[in-house]
Order: sequence, then structure tokens, then C-alpha cells
Amino acid sequence: MTTLIIGGGWSGLAAAVTLTQQGHPVHLIESAKQLGGRARNVKWHNQTIDNGQHLMIGAYHHMLEILQLIGIEQTSVFHRLALDLTIYDSQYPPLHLSSKGWLPWPLSLAWNFISSTGLSGLQQVVRLQLQIPDLLASNDITVSDWLLSSKQSERLIKQLWEPLCLATLNTPIHQASAHVMAKVLQESLGKGKKAADLLIPARPLGDVFPKAAAKYIKQHGGEISLQIRAKEILIRQGKVQGIMMGNNSIIAANNIIVATSPSQCADLLAPHIKLTKPDEYPICTVFLQYPDNVRLPTPMLGMTGTLSQWIFDRSEQSPGLMAVVISAPGNHEKMSKQDLVQQVCKEIHQNIPSLPTQAVHSFVIREKRATFACTVNIEQKRPHCQTDIQGLWLTGDFIANAFPATIEGAIHNGKICAHKLLNTDLCL
Repeated sequence: MTTLIIGGGWSGLAAAVTLTQQGHPVHLIESAKQLGGRARNVKWHNQTIDNGQHLMIGAYHHMLEILQLIGIEQTSVFHRLALDLTIYDSQYPPLHLSSKGWLPWPLSLAWNFISSTGLSGLQQVVRLQLQIPDLLASNDITVSDWLLSSKQSERLIKQLWEPLCLATLNTPIHQASAHVMAKVLQESLGKGKKAADLLIPARPLGDVFPKAAAKYIKQHGGEISLQIRAKEILIRQGKVQGIMMGNNSIIAANNIIVATSPSQCADLLAPHIKLTKPDEYPICTVFLQYPDNVRLPTPMLGMTGTLSQWIFDRSEQSPGLMAVVISAPGNHEKMSKQDLVQQVCKEIHQNIPSLPTQAVHSFVIREKRATFACTVNIEQKRPHCQTDIQGLWLTGDFIANAFPATIEGAIHNGKICAHKLLNTDLCL
């Protein structure tokens, strides 16, 4: 019988692709008008943009593998660039995190880091990395406590670790899990130069995976239905029977994969399973349209001591388009869109005087529940993909893995869930 997948985000799509590749019948339903979940397309000024920015790196092996599976060449959708980040601050000189240069990895990274922080800065980073095995073997603590115990300087905490923590965990350092942050550092900076490469999207992310995945699923016998909401999961004697939809019609299924957000999943399954509902934190993206000839010196730049945290040059998609990201809760949530845009433009011009003082057009997207809060001991609260109810499965970026809420984690979980379902069916 067909496996029913509830949710058409990247994790649900990854599960559907994996199942259909193996000849397993799939019906994916999505309550929205389009696929993609929290990495979807948005229309603005007759152009297509992302609902938010996603920092992708060469270590995203599961994402790259599934793109290849559905016939998408990496070079056609991403520009792969060597790690090259500059982070500006009003109090300190710019900090450079770059692997560029004639020296081999990781000497190139070390040399560029020394040039902006001195030898003591490199020594602090090395000391932190050496502590990772012991940290992961002990009880979890906050990122802030880890940094302080490692004797990281005020400058490195403010200008390096805090922005990296916000960019990857979407959680302030005084709340964020040191275990998860350590795993991120291991995978991004500890696996070689290629793993640390930046993957810059050449087109909106909705066109990178969701559309191509949907085409693949349909070509391999799967079915996709949009604007359909699951009202209730039907379970009898510990076994899945199907779902009841909003109009009280029923879709029968002996396998159901729930691939929704953590809070939606917990609400849907509340009559049958008690799941921890984590805090969910916002991400705000401010799109700024400058004149067509405006460019950043590099595809992305960081800023600390400001509301603005990261600025992405999206000129590849639309000349002169910039996307400014503000992660986690903060004072910006209370600001009007007009005041927020004005403040962001001012901060950008102060740090990058080559950019105009004001944008021609602006657009603000506030994702109030963009990711789960990656707090201390979050590992213990994340459920596994297989439940105690026969035929009921879970996927999504919150399902247990070592990483925060990322596209890579979502796809990894979708693939793992599909493989376990297939193996279980073979054993029945």
C-alpha cells in the first residue's frame, strides 16, 4: 500500500524521492500552495526570491547526493567558492576567515586568521578545537560557558563565535548547546578544505530542489497533492490506518511519515504520542534592491555589534539585490518594517561605504518559527524517526541527529527514515 507523507518541505521530499527510487508507492500531501517548507520561493517585484537565506557548505554531502540522484548537477545550481568570510565590527578591525592563498589547508586558514587576529587568536581557536572530544564526552553546557572555560577573548567571542553560533544554530550563545556547536565545527572546519567551501545558490532554492524533486517523484509513480491538510491520524490497535482530512474524507495508508515542523508534528500526534515541543526561534530577512551595478566585494559578509548579522549578495539572481539576515530573537522583532529597513541600510553603509545609504526597494520577511531553538541538552529531546506505533514514522530537521536545523539535517533525516521504513516492510 502507498506510503503517505505529510509535509512537502525538504525532509518530506527527500523521504519521497528515496522511496520512489526503490519503486515504493508514495502520496505526499502539503497544506501550502507550494512545496519547499521553510526553504521555498517567494514572489516580489516580478522576481523570485528565497523566503530566507541558507548558508550551505561543501560538507552537505546528503544534499549534494540527492541532487545528483534527481538529475541536478551541482555546478548548475551552486557556485562552489573557497571559504572567504570577512566580519566587520565597530569596535575591532575586520576579521578574516579565509582558506584562500598559496599555502595548503589548513595552513592557509591559519595564516589568514593570524593576519587579522594575531598569533594569540589562532592559539585560542586551536585550544577550542582540541577541547571538542572531551566536551562531547561530558554533559552539555552553553556555548558561552564553553567559550569562557576555553579562555576565548572578548573579541573572538563577539566577532567570530557569536555570529557563527547564530548563523548555524539560530540560538544566542548563552542558551545554545555546546555539543551541537562542537559538531558543527568538526564537520565544517575539521573535515578538510572542500568541506568548508561555500555553496552559493545560483537560483532561488525552491528551484534548486523542491521543483526537481516533485518532477522526479511523479516520474517514478508518486503522487503529490497541494493545499491538503491532515486533520487527524487514524490509528487502531497500535497500527496506522490512514488520515482524516479537513473535509472529513479519509486517505487509507499503512505507513505514514509525518514531515512537518516540530510544533505541528507534536500537535498532530498529541492524541497518540507525547512529543517534546521545542521552542522555535525566528529569522528575519531584509531584502534590499540597490541599483543594478551595486556589488559586495565577496558573496557574503558578516557584521557584529549591529542588528544586521550577515549580508548576502544575490546579484546572481537579480542584479543589485542584497539579503540581510538577522537570526534569533532580538529587539528587531518589535521594530516596524520601515524602521528596520532604515537601520539596516545605515549599518551596511557604515561598514561598506561603497553601498548606497538607501535601497531603491525593500522587502522584509519574518519567519517567526524558522528553526527549533538549539539549546542545552536538546539532544535528549529529539525523537527518533521510528515510533512505537506500527507504520508511523517521523522526519524533519528536529528528528534526532547531531546537527542543528539545517537543510542537510532535514535531507539526512528524510533519507534515513525512508530506508528504515523500507527495511521494516521487508521484515514484515
